[in-house]
Amino acid sequence: MSERAATAAPRVTRLVRAAARRERIADAAALLTRVALPLGCAIAAVAVVADRRLDAPAWLAWLGLAPAVVVLVYAVARPARPRRVARRIDAHYGLHDLIGNALEFAGSFATSDPEAADLMALHVADAESAAPAIDPRPVVPLRPPGLRAHDLAAVALLVLATLVPRPPPPELADDVPSDMPPETAQAAAKKPPADRVLAEPLREDLRALKEGEDRAAALAERMLQILDAYGRGELDREAAYAQLEELDKSLAEAEAELEARMEEDPAVLAEGVRQLAEALKQEEITQDAAEALARGDGDQAEKSLADAEAEAEASDEAERSLQKAMQQAEKALGKAAGENTDTASQLAEAERRLKRQQEQPAADPEEQERRLKKQQQKVEELRRQHEREKAAQRKLDELRRQAGDAQKGQQGSQQKKRALEQLRRGAGDAARKASQSRRLGQARDDLEEAKSFMRRAGQGGEQDDKRKQQMQKFAKAAKGKRGDKKEGPTLLVEGDLGDGEPSMQMEGDSGGEPQDSGDGGDPQDSGDSGGDGQDSQGQDSAGDGQAQGDGMGQGSAETLGDPTGLKVKAKDVRVDPKQGKGTTKAEIIKTASQEGFASAPYRDMYRDYKSFAQSTLDSEALPAEQRRRVKRYFQMIQPRK
Repeated sequence: MSERAATAAPRVTRLVRAAARRERIADAAALLTRVALPLGCAIAAVAVVADRRLDAPAWLAWLGLAPAVVVLVYAVARPARPRRVARRIDAHYGLHDLIGNALEFAGSFATSDPEAADLMALHVADAESAAPAIDPRPVVPLRPPGLRAHDLAAVALLVLATLVPRPPPPELADDVPSDMPPETAQAAAKKPPADRVLAEPLREDLRALKEGEDRAAALAERMLQILDAYGRGELDREAAYAQLEELDKSLAEAEAELEARMEEDPAVLAEGVRQLAEALKQEEITQDAAEALARGDGDQAEKSLADAEAEAEASDEAERSLQKAMQQAEKALGKAAGENTDTASQLAEAERRLKRQQEQPAADPEEQERRLKKQQQKVEELRRQHEREKAAQRKLDELRRQAGDAQKGQQGSQQKKRALEQLRRGAGDAARKASQSRRLGQARDDLEEAKSFMRRAGQGGEQDDKRKQQMQKFAKAAKGKRGDKKEGPTLLVEGDLGDGEPSMQMEGDSGGEPQDSGDGGDPQDSGDSGGDGQDSQGQDSAGDGQAQGDGMGQGSAETLGDPTGLKVKAKDVRVDPKQGKGTTKAEIIKTASQEGFASAPYRDMYRDYKSFAQSTLDSEALPAEQRRRVKRYFQMIQPRK
């Protein structure tokens, strides 16, 4: 309806608009009754039956409201039809197109014929005088249409669907003897499943990993949800394993994004940050920054270093302490930047092998192409790794220079402030990058551990029983639950935890690519005969025909060997002990192995112990399976609140 008509014939326009609104409401009521009601009831009935008999999600029943929503949206959004409504008013009251013609005349442009213009004006005036007396309610009544037979049938179908019974729950075998005392039966009911005991160290690690807002935290939380659903019986092994495989794809995408974004090698950065944290820890003024760097919290490290700088400006003693901390930091960063890796030698060896393969082609052209492609890929990977390590070393050397500049100049000088600002920003950035890579690596190890747990779950057998008993002992020790005997073998070397051979092979879990048949054709280059992807450590994991171990393995009870097996010349040497308070680490370990892992000295020692080993765990030189075994060991011996 045009603005021209509203101006020339306001009463007629108001009348037509009122009738159009009633027509829109009447159409919505008719569509709700004739379309949305039967269709929505049918959809809801199917969803209810699927929920009760086919284990479909319960929220599908809400889809029955979808037709009503569509009908209401259509009734509101459809275009208005003022001319049709005006003709409907004329037909109801017998006005001989008075309202319809007046609406058209008022909305049209003025004609050049004065007689025609006068007639149109008279017609509009007649309609304007008649409009107030016309009631639009009889024209468009708001009575909903009556229900038809199939409408009632749809409602009855929904009522019958709600009467469909749910299937009876599966009967669980009652393992509790009838003559068991009530206290014992209650304790047995509260006892978690044996499989849950095996996954408890992994759960502890995932709970710590999910504290954050990055991709690793989201993946850890999802893994915990899958493990909890499996523990409650909501998922079977195959379904839980399939969901873990989906998580594997998401984790691979996150790793690829980080790989493309990172210019420096995270392992070299992590080692440099660790040594920097150890150096800053020597002075009280920078201890907070050292702890933040050790945690990988770059933002908190920057804030703590800024607080230390402000404290140094206010006190001469704090200034001297900060000066010593910068000296220690410069020395530690210089050492970290100067450490050489074996990537350069590996790259040179790989290039030498590539050149030899190019000069000595194999008899089979396809085999030659495969070998060259494989070796070229290895050379490219080593070259990228070498470049990233060099970039990380340059980053650490830049931090070393900034730590040196922070020692120059007078107290509060602009040179020192600028150097300290650059140092804290660079250190915080390095800590964040190292932490991101470490957390994704931890998520990868935890995911592999979760998949391994799902493969072993419910297998039973003697090895599985031993593993469960051992994990229960570690769980008690980690919480400080002391055993009955005061002395005895330590928990760290008691029993064996070999996995044995799993009886179920999950889809997509073949353990990697099949064994390479060897490049062959090069008797002088024996290193290529077993395939470039295999090294000497590969024989350890597959030599005995068992699945890759998830525990301590055989022979762990004799860690010291035969004390009389070596014949050496004894020599007395005087050693000056380091004076200080507290017990030695050996005494702490011995006490923890006998009385539990919940003491404060053990927590401090565990943190230092794991921090020292973290640099090796971050290195790509350590095979993934061995790295997971070491991390699993730390999971088992970590103190728990």
